[in-house]
Amino acid sequence: MWGQTWGNTPNPAYVVDNMNHMYYNWNASFNVYMIHGGTNFGFMNGDESTAPITTSYDYGAAIAENGDITPTYIAIRSWIQNISGWPQPPLDVPANNSASNYGQVTLKRVGANLISTLTQIQETCQQSQDPLNFEQLDHGYGYVLYTTTLTAGGKNLTAPNIRDYGYVFVNNVYQGLHTGVTLDGVALQNWYACGINLTKAAIDQLASSVINENKGAILTEKAASTPGVFVGQFVASELQDTFFDSRGWGKGQLFVNGYNLGRYWPTTGPQMTLYVPKPIIQQNNTVLLIELSGAQQNYVNFIDHAVWSY
Repeated sequence: MWGQTWGNTPNPAYVVDNMNHMYYNWNASFNVYMIHGGTNFGFMNGDESTAPITTSYDYGAAIAENGDITPTYIAIRSWIQNISGWPQPPLDVPANNSASNYGQVTLKRVGANLISTLTQIQETCQQSQDPLNFEQLDHGYGYVLYTTTLTAGGKNLTAPNIRDYGYVFVNNVYQGLHTGVTLDGVALQNWYACGINLTKAAIDQLASSVINENKGAILTEKAASTPGVFVGQFVASELQDTFFDSRGWGKGQLFVNGYNLGRYWPTTGPQMTLYVPKPIIQQNNTVLLIELSGAQQNYVNFIDHAVWSY
């Protein structure tokens, strides 16, 4: 889960010790959970009772999310190979897939701020006295923009019914993360709820607005530690797997060529990279980040391996 220590995953010796005990001490049948972790895309990572699950579903599996053979796989294979009379000895170990380091990609902010940019791809808004939840809006997952006009000033904003994250902006200025929709104990009413359209077509359209504006050139502009949507481009000489390195950014969603590849959150960890599979990569590639809390840089890196914090 986000915020856990990656070092909690079992090492190869521990895995083999458990298998050895079940087989020789208990004469038990068993399977390896998980032999292949795989990955999640979009918003489909799910959560546990205490925290959301990381985008990667690897968890130190014997076969990594990108299909790589790991030391745990080698240890399991060796253990099976040494069982006397085993009728189906392991086959040769396959080679790992190639991965590319595409290097640094400069990003440019789309629009003046996060809210004004997301309104460019919002769905039809619904008005209600109190905020509608995602189910009432028929908006399965992603983001919803809730807005209301204050009739009086106040200090303490609260909302105990938020079950995920609420990012608060006043006059398009980011105020931070809050859990409330009452102001000094008085309920805020007359809300507009607008689901954000994150389909490939909508993301492609949003990214092209910056690319066309700059005639293909992405100009340098620091993220300046404020939320926003950021776009960049890179050329791939070879089409291979790669990994998006999120270090230096806050929290948000990654899109490559319009495809939603999942959540990044390096300030919490332990996952620092997102797997970008080869079929997503094209000769000319567009990267778009929806950054919810802000970063200290105007670039990202695409590297050839996964990175976890410990």
